[in-house]
Amino acid sequence: MAYRIKDGMLEQDGILLEAEHLFSLGRISAYSGTEEVEMVISKRPTRIHFEFEAEPTPHFLLFFRGQPLDAEQTHSLTKYDYFISDGKRLHFVSSHLSDLLTSAFGELPLPKLMKLLRTLHLEGFMDEFPSHLIEVLRSNQQKLAQHDKLFVKSLYPYQEEGVNWLSFCAENGVGTILADDMGLGKTAQVIALCCDVLEKSPNSKVLIVVPNPLIDNWVREFNFFAPSITPYLHYGKNRRGVASAFDDHSVVITPYTTMTSDITMFEDVYFNLALFDEASMLKNPKSTRSLSARRLDIGVTVAMSGTPVENSLMDAWALTDLVFEGFLGGQESFKSRYVHSNLSETLDKNLEELESSLRQITLRRMKKDVLEQLPEKLDIHTAVSLGESEKIKYEALIDEMQHDCQNGGGGILPLMNKLQQFTAHPALVESTIPHDANSLIKSSAKFELLMMQLDKIVQAGEKVIIFATFHKVIDLIQGAINERYGILSGVIDGRTPNDERQSLIDTFSASEGFNVLLLHPRTAGMGLNITAATNVIHYCRQWNPALEEQATARAWRNGQKSVVNVYYMYYADTIEEKIDERIRLKQQLSNRVVSVTDDKETDKQIMLEYLEALGS
Repeated sequence: MAYRIKDGMLEQDGILLEAEHLFSLGRISAYSGTEEVEMVISKRPTRIHFEFEAEPTPHFLLFFRGQPLDAEQTHSLTKYDYFISDGKRLHFVSSHLSDLLTSAFGELPLPKLMKLLRTLHLEGFMDEFPSHLIEVLRSNQQKLAQHDKLFVKSLYPYQEEGVNWLSFCAENGVGTILADDMGLGKTAQVIALCCDVLEKSPNSKVLIVVPNPLIDNWVREFNFFAPSITPYLHYGKNRRGVASAFDDHSVVITPYTTMTSDITMFEDVYFNLALFDEASMLKNPKSTRSLSARRLDIGVTVAMSGTPVENSLMDAWALTDLVFEGFLGGQESFKSRYVHSNLSETLDKNLEELESSLRQITLRRMKKDVLEQLPEKLDIHTAVSLGESEKIKYEALIDEMQHDCQNGGGGILPLMNKLQQFTAHPALVESTIPHDANSLIKSSAKFELLMMQLDKIVQAGEKVIIFATFHKVIDLIQGAINERYGILSGVIDGRTPNDERQSLIDTFSASEGFNVLLLHPRTAGMGLNITAATNVIHYCRQWNPALEEQATARAWRNGQKSVVNVYYMYYADTIEEKIDERIRLKQQLSNRVVSVTDDKETDKQIMLEYLEALGS
């Protein structure tokens, strides 16, 4: 019945003993080789300290009272829940710590490793949360994305780094948040990620969920970056209501509204990768769309958001838990730790730990970080999808114009003006639409996209100038901004006295953070210096490219020290898209040397050619 110490463990009659059996013994004699020693068995669970090293391969080291455990002690502890120190003192650990040890020294896929690391850090078993873990592991394994066959465009170096990072996450089952600054090309990076996933596994299925106004823009972006991939658009009245509709398609694009209404169909399909564009729309975890998103059967989830935290730290929890369930713990435990803490005592500590955790799964680069790789001006052309009611009204206007043409075309110019007003906002031609912000958003997809873009600019604390053609639409935008953001935008159009214009610009330039100037492209598109703005939005499109160039030059000019984002909004599959294509082509052909003209007959001819093409 003698006890014997062998390889750092206790055995009796050749049988290794469990910690539970030893704990009941108290004090025993045991042989270590030929020497008999008195063994003292601790009555209290021992606290073990962890250290994690990512190189050369990920592994844990264990420490007791500042001293590292050797291989025998580590094996005994992880296998039998106890170890012997000084050759004569036996220490056991609690069942909770035993579970943590089992996880740490077992087979750990990367998501479980990351959860374990955060748990160890939060519970005080590990001092430092390893920073940039994914990048370290990816670099060690020299993993690069494989998208060259399907992705046909070039990426900036920082975008290539982003795709490599996203690819590694996807390959290892880690959900992530792509939170790059506005204008840094999140769409290009995730399309490259889709190509990477499909090149590695051609039978994979990708789901992309987007805001309604951006449906057509995503289709066009795929056509630009990866033309061999034709996304299946699940949207509208003619969509099929069965999951088999997706069988022959590798990429499915759907808006949030359709995902929510068709969730019972979507949850029958396994998606290897899911991308949520403008993912701040899911920041309320109790909303119908968030609950629907969580019902999807997804391998890896990527949330795209330039503003991962808008109003509350709960925004960060909601997005993180969407892409990586449980990484930040449960909602209530997170809330009790961060949201209701005594800020004066614990905010700094809490945020440091939280930021460290978020950095593990969030990729965020700001323009200032990659300035040398960027051009001075980022042109961002965005196709806006007409809403169902807008589409019906647009087609009715086109029918009216075609009918006019068949009868001599005498009324084409007034109808063109009416069409331009309609594409600015239906409220310009329909007096029944209320002028509050929500009603304006609901009745115009372009207006909805404008407000979404302004939300991002608000979060970035930047300034923006918006060009709009009609006085009434300028007033509508000004009212909505006042209601939504609590600021009164300056306006420079034909109603603004000349002697007041510079003071409006000075006030705008001197203000701190977010601000808006609303400009008419003809009245205020020349001669003004507004380099305080780093964003330009062409809300109403001009049919003359030189007018838009002149307008953009209010912000993008000598004295501008920052990259300028220039947003061109146009309705997909309408005359606006033809104008956008014409302007881009003309800019290329003329190398930006275009005379400023105001030729209504030219505009009329463009419209007539468009109508003729529709009828052919």
